[in-house]
Amino acid sequence: MTLLLVVFILAALEWVAEYKENQRGIYLTKPAMMVALIAWTLTYSGVLTGESVFPLMWFVIGLVFCLAGDVFLMLPERFFLPGLVAFLLGHVSYIIGFGCVLPPQGAYLPGAAIAFLLTVLGVGIYRKLSLGMSASGNERMRGPVLLYSIVISLMLYSALTRGLGGAWGTASAIWVGAGAALFYLSDILNAWRRFVGPFPNARVMVMMTYHLGQIGLAVGAVLRW
Repeated sequence: MTLLLVVFILAALEWVAEYKENQRGIYLTKPAMMVALIAWTLTYSGVLTGESVFPLMWFVIGLVFCLAGDVFLMLPERFFLPGLVAFLLGHVSYIIGFGCVLPPQGAYLPGAAIAFLLTVLGVGIYRKLSLGMSASGNERMRGPVLLYSIVISLMLYSALTRGLGGAWGTASAIWVGAGAALFYLSDILNAWRRFVGPFPNARVMVMMTYHLGQIGLAVGAVLRW
C-alpha cells in the first residue's frame, strides 16, 4: 500500500504544479504518477510471480496507453491527435477488462436506463463541442472527437453496469463506477477547455478528475481480481 500512497502524493504534487503553472513540476510529476500507479497495479497482476491474472492485465495495458497519452499531451499541439488515439486505446483496454459491454443477465432494464441517460448526456455534450469546434476552426477534429465520445461512453457504461446483477462485488463496482465517471468528466472538461472555451482552474480540475478516475479504475480492478 506504500506505493499507492506514493501515487496520491505524486498526484497532489501535480495538481499544485498545474495551479502554479510550473511546467518543470508538471513534466516530472504527471508521468511519474502514472508510472507509480502502473507499478502498484502490476504488483497484484501476478506478472511478477509468474501467475498472471489476465483480466487485470487489460487495466495495466490501459494505464500504459494513458501514460503515453499524457506524454503526447505534454508535447506541442500537433501531438494532440496521437494523444487522443493513445487515450482511445486506453479506454478500449478498460472495456475489454470489464469483460462485456452488455449488462449482466437479468439486469437489462436498469442497463437500458443507464444507456439511455448516457446517450442523452453524450449527444448534448457533443453538440456543444461541435459548435465550439466550428467556431474555433477545428472542424477536422469532429470525426475523431465523435469516435472518442462514443468509446468513452461505452467505457463508462461498462463500468456502471458492473454493479448490476452481482456481476462484480459491491466495493469493486463502486470503485470502477466512480473512477470511470471521473475519467469521463475529465475528458469532457479537457475537450471543453480546448474547443469551447477556458474556465477557472481548468487544468487543475482536468487533472484532479483524471488522476482520481485512474486510481478508482485501478483500485476497483485490483479488488475484483
